[in-house]
Parts: sequence; structure tokens; C-alpha cells
Amino acid sequence: MSGFVISRRSDAGCASIQRRGPDLTRTVEVEGFHFTHHFLRAAPEAVPQLLVDGDVVCVCDGHFRDRSGDRTGAEAAVGLYRRHGEDFARHLDGEHAIALYDFGRRIAVLATDPFAIKPLFSKGAEAASHCGVLGGGERVPPNTVTVIGLDGGARRRSVVEPFDFDHQEKASFDDWIAAFEAAVARRAADGCYVPLSSGYDSGGIDCALARLGRPYKGFAIAGRENLDVLRRRNPAAEVLRMDAETFGEWETYLRRHAERASFQVVIHKDDGRVEDYDVLDDDATAGLAFIHSRARAEGRRVFLSGSGGDELLDGHDHGRWPRRLRPWPDFAARWGIAYLAKEEFAAGVFGVEARYPYLDRAVVQEFLWLTVELKNRFYKAPLHEYMSRCGYPFEEKVKRGFEPLPR
Repeated sequence: MSGFVISRRSDAGCASIQRRGPDLTRTVEVEGFHFTHHFLRAAPEAVPQLLVDGDVVCVCDGHFRDRSGDRTGAEAAVGLYRRHGEDFARHLDGEHAIALYDFGRRIAVLATDPFAIKPLFSKGAEAASHCGVLGGGERVPPNTVTVIGLDGGARRRSVVEPFDFDHQEKASFDDWIAAFEAAVARRAADGCYVPLSSGYDSGGIDCALARLGRPYKGFAIAGRENLDVLRRRNPAAEVLRMDAETFGEWETYLRRHAERASFQVVIHKDDGRVEDYDVLDDDATAGLAFIHSRARAEGRRVFLSGSGGDELLDGHDHGRWPRRLRPWPDFAARWGIAYLAKEEFAAGVFGVEARYPYLDRAVVQEFLWLTVELKNRFYKAPLHEYMSRCGYPFEEKVKRGFEPLPR
């Protein structure tokens, strides 16, 4: 995780962006554009993601690489841009928000990952990972490359790589399981952590980390969890208890310290009503803050989030999958965006990086390719199959929402 601003003003910036990248701040000025990048060193080998390469300047947020695996971050983005032009994002793997300015061609190229996990906003030819610093701005949609003229030219937008919804033909879970374990392996920095519940999504990640032999820690909040399942899953997990007083303290802390304009989402419901989702009205945000604060105190800087598991594996009409499959409302939109905003907000306050195995492009595509019969066989069928194969404890068909306070 990091934060960045590209502005014609030399004094542009805000505390929320800086908290996303607390380890190093670097600014360069090119032709009246000020590029400021706040860097989080999530791993010892990580390097700041502001790169000047001739007439190209690139800043980015996220954890990604080129698909060959040779280069990561801004170096990967610029190298692929030099080779493929505006089609470069098709060759990236991971979560990213990228702003690449080509002063030779007089364009800014803004690229998002398939679910726009990392917030990216633009206003004219300016861009930022937090809209408040721009005095407004438009959120760059998921899975797109947006090209903007630096001198006021027209804006154009293209899809990076569409998902294939037309071929539900795979009659085995094997490829989904292989893709999921690979996605966890790529995101699992040594010493990472998992906000662990007794439900399916975080359980799948915990199961994969244990199978892969990666050093990590689980943190849970007792709340409404099945503590017997939690203990059998991960006896070393730290189970925290959050009473009303502690909850109130964290809620107050977040409201006092966090500018949250980037993390308020408008939800258009099926019945035509509109709901404003504010991350601070979600009890889980304070619970995540409690976990992140404990993990950060131990020097942990990367966590693996189960976000996306509900919206994708159970997202279509509560898991009833049709013969003709098309993107459903929470696929890269609506509650999918809202809950990602919660994760990014809570992580950003504490300068920790969130990574999302369920939103890996290959994991999502392998799920879409499963036959209707496999999708409908169990609740969250691929996870049911994976945890069953591994002998990993779970409550069949029980959904556990994250509620930090006992009810």
C-alpha cells in the first residue's frame, strides 16, 4: 500500500494519503506537474513506487508484477508500457492503481486492476489515491485504462481484459484450487497476518497459508464467532475481545484521525432505492482497526483479506447460479466496491497493506468457468471442496458476518 498525488499545485497532499505510506515521501516536478508518493515498505526488498524513466513518470499503489514475474511495481508498469503502449495493464498481475505520465506523447494513462481495489481518482489531468486532495474528482472504474490529454485533450477509456462469462464448462474444482493457492502464495509476505473468523472466506486463506508453510499469524475477535471452530483451525491465533467501551474508543479514533471522502460509496439497490454507505457506520471497521493496531505493534505490515469471497462465490442471487451467466450487481460494483472501501480505509489508517486472494484475476476466472452444477453443489462450492479436501474445520452452510461486539 502507498499513496500518491499528481497535481499542478506544489502543496497538494493530505494526512490520509500520507498514512497509507508512512515510511518515505518523495516528490519530483516535471513540466509543472508535482508527483508526490508516500511509500510503505511492506517487505525488505520493496522499493519506492515513483519512477522517472526519460519522458515517462510513473507512480503507483498496490502489490503487482508483470505476468512473467520478472519485475514488480512501477518498473514493471513502465517496462510493459514501453513494449505494449496503452495495452500494458493487460500484462499485469495483482492489485494496483497506476498513474503513468508520458510527456513525449502529452498524455496521462491511469490504470486500475479488475476490481479497482486501490482507490484512484482523477480531475482533469491530475490524479490521486484520495479524492479529497483534488477538491473532488471522478473515481476511475475497475478494469480500465483511461487516457487523458495533458493539454486538455479528450479523455478515452478502454477495458483492460474482459472476464469470460460464456463458458461454464470445467467439471472439476482442481484448477480453481490451484489458482487460489497460487494467489495466496504470491501475496503472502513473511510475517503477514489474517483477520480470522470461523466463517468460510478467511478460513480458506488460513487453510492455504498453513498448507503452503508460510509464516503468518491469525487475529480474531470473539464477537459472535464459533470459538471451538477457531481454536481447531488455528490454535496459535490471538483471539481478542472487544467490549462496548473498546469499540467506542476505536470508533472515536477513526472519526478523529481519518479523512474518509474516498471511502463513502453510493449503493444503487435492486428496488431502485439509493443507500449511502459510510465505512464508519459499519461496526466491522472499528473491529478491523483493533486488529490492525495489534498487528502493527508487532511489526506486521501485510495482511490477507477475505474480501470478495461473499460478492463473488455467493454473489449471484444468493448462490443460485444460472445457465446464462452475466456480471451481477456486486461483481466489481455496488457492495463489492463498498466493502473494499472499508478494508482499504481501515488498513490505510495504520499504514498496513491489504492483499486480496479472492480477487485475483485467475481465481475469479476459474470460478466463472466452473459448470453450473459445480457452482450450485454447495454453499461457496469451491471453498467447501477445498476445505473438505484439506480436512480443515468449518461449519457447513453457516455464514459468519464479522461483528466485533457480542450480540
